[in-house]
Amino acid sequence: MRLAFVLLSTSALAVPVMAHAQTATQASDDTAAQSQGLGDIIVTANRTASDAQDTPIALNVYSGDALRDAGVVSVRDLALIDPSVNISPSAGAAFVAVRGVASTDVTEIGDPSVPIARDGFYTNRPFSINASMYDLARIEVLKGPQGTLNGRNSTGGLVSIITNRPQFSNGGYSSVEVGNFGTFNGEMGANLAVSDSFAIRASGTFMTHDGYRKLDAPTKDADDENFASGRLQALYQSGGFSAWVSYQHDSRKVHGDAVLRGTLGGPQPDLDDIGDFVGTTPISTRLEGDRVRWELAYNTSGNLNFIYSGGYDEQHWKNVVDATGPSYPANRQFRQSETPKTWNHEFRVSNDSASRLFFQAGYFRFQENNTVDSGLYNRDMTGDFAIGGPLAALGQPDQYGIKFDYRIKTRSQAVFGQVDFDLTDQLELSVGGRYTWDKKSRTGQAVLDLAALASPFISADPIVTPGEGKLSESQPTWHAGLNYHPTPDTLIYAKYDRGYKSGGFNSNGSAASIPYGPEKLDAFELGTKNSFLGNSLQINADVFYSNYRGYQASQTSSVIDGGSGIFNVGNAKIFGAEAEVKALVAEHTRIGVNGTYLHTKFGNGIEVNDGDNSPVDISGNRLPNAPTFTVTGSLDQDFLFAGGKVTAHLDGKYSSKYYFSVFNLDDVSTEDFFMANASLAYQPDVGGWKIQAFVRNIFDKNVLAYAQQNFVSFTNNYQFQPPRTYGVRASVNF
Repeated sequence: MRLAFVLLSTSALAVPVMAHAQTATQASDDTAAQSQGLGDIIVTANRTASDAQDTPIALNVYSGDALRDAGVVSVRDLALIDPSVNISPSAGAAFVAVRGVASTDVTEIGDPSVPIARDGFYTNRPFSINASMYDLARIEVLKGPQGTLNGRNSTGGLVSIITNRPQFSNGGYSSVEVGNFGTFNGEMGANLAVSDSFAIRASGTFMTHDGYRKLDAPTKDADDENFASGRLQALYQSGGFSAWVSYQHDSRKVHGDAVLRGTLGGPQPDLDDIGDFVGTTPISTRLEGDRVRWELAYNTSGNLNFIYSGGYDEQHWKNVVDATGPSYPANRQFRQSETPKTWNHEFRVSNDSASRLFFQAGYFRFQENNTVDSGLYNRDMTGDFAIGGPLAALGQPDQYGIKFDYRIKTRSQAVFGQVDFDLTDQLELSVGGRYTWDKKSRTGQAVLDLAALASPFISADPIVTPGEGKLSESQPTWHAGLNYHPTPDTLIYAKYDRGYKSGGFNSNGSAASIPYGPEKLDAFELGTKNSFLGNSLQINADVFYSNYRGYQASQTSSVIDGGSGIFNVGNAKIFGAEAEVKALVAEHTRIGVNGTYLHTKFGNGIEVNDGDNSPVDISGNRLPNAPTFTVTGSLDQDFLFAGGKVTAHLDGKYSSKYYFSVFNLDDVSTEDFFMANASLAYQPDVGGWKIQAFVRNIFDKNVLAYAQQNFVSFTNNYQFQPPRTYGVRASVNF
């Protein structure tokens, strides 16, 4: 009902807006402000508006229009166009890696190493990272630790999603997309200026397609989509005061991730012809979420800016995966249910960013209460233990082998500040710091039924293991940088940042809580940003070095041996270089190339038990999710016709081989791959409409998105990026 209300509000807003129809909507203050050449892109990477070419941070920024044209409708899709980002699905959730830094802990205790911020609001749970990807102003991908101004867990970077806010003009947009796999996507939005000081905006999206992968199982396909969301916003501005509020409801009902199962320990199946996936039990994913955001801002006549932003987020997630394995005679599911409720509050004060001494200071508070109701469930018995079999009396159908019932509280508070001081007209000093206090606690229990888990011949009472765990720690992070402008169109910067990600504790049903410590990362970076030839050529580059300490590795073992867990396995070094070139080579021809070189290496003397409890020396191994070389490229060519233009677009991404495990096993790695996309669009000079035909993954490559040795189901599990998709999209602005 809540989603229907928001979507109906969108339609209702469109009626008065269409009466004031315009040929194009006024651009948001947050979108790219076009000047000569390639234009200026305004970002808020440093928590204040600045030109991307004048911001001393390695970042990639994508406008909402560009993302829509590229078919990027989820955070996962970013990995298809960004050379520095790898995104891997895991048990119905996902985690993000930037520059080889990632948190594979998607449990209720885990924190991301690359957070997702939606209009400045953070959530820890990885199963909701794909919401909010519509009616976008832009996405900023910040690389390297951002712990001073953007939070404790951003050791690898930050993905910042910025949506369009209400504007003081009337207008709207709508788009429809159809394609193979039964794809039907729609998006619409409308903006109404009620008065000179009050505006409202409503937008919504729905996305649906059949499963990309066929299953020989009760569930016939997976990697499908059925997502709907609606957002309603209001903005009031008067003098130096503004107030903004937003409400959003999300609903996702899908079969879930398609998992190809292989033999534990390899070899890797032939990925050129993967065929149907084998399964034995139904799978599904359900997500219902409500988000409320608000922001109050006041700018004084003395050039002081006060901002209080906050929000509340409630998610209801249920995920069922096929957990049948060769070691137990039952068709099994792993059933997951979480209900996180999250609060964010931040108060920030600053002065005029054009001042010689620009300062920002603030207080941040994060709070999450979560309930976990999950376990390994025997749906029905097989073989001699099935109904009618000779050993049916020993069977354990409709029973949990292990059941988790937990309540978790996470609290994080921080004070922070940063000062940028102009030493000269060309040289700026930047110094900042943050101090964070973290607390995590968990109550509840796990119940282990050995007859339903390990062997029907076991006769023993259930084992109850308390799930209590506590963590309380505090850490400083800091930043220091020098920014030099030898000319107005050239920036050279050098900076040092300390990153920190909190620790936690394990408890896997058969063992008491085992604490693990925080991660710390010291990062050094030297970069340059340059605009030439009237801003028709931009060349940016940087080199970086990171000392990574207390690396938190995720590994699985049998439940009897402790199950999945997170452990500090040692230190690592990261060295890399990035370069980006954008060029307007002719009036109607644009090219872009963006590449990353990455060298990662664990330290010496690091020995880790694998999932079979065998010690393995990982000294000198590469970090997971860290390809040595990636590059993306794009070409846009406009062809002018009477009354309009046709735009041909090509883009592609190459990635070298990388591993999904600290053990650097070939059977859980992805080989070199190249994926290409193309589109052809027509847009008239007047009318505000556009039609585009597209094809993605042109060569229909089966590219791994994730691979894992799973010692719970005793299988190797493989998940894939989307196959070749194609279709037509039509859109209109009014």
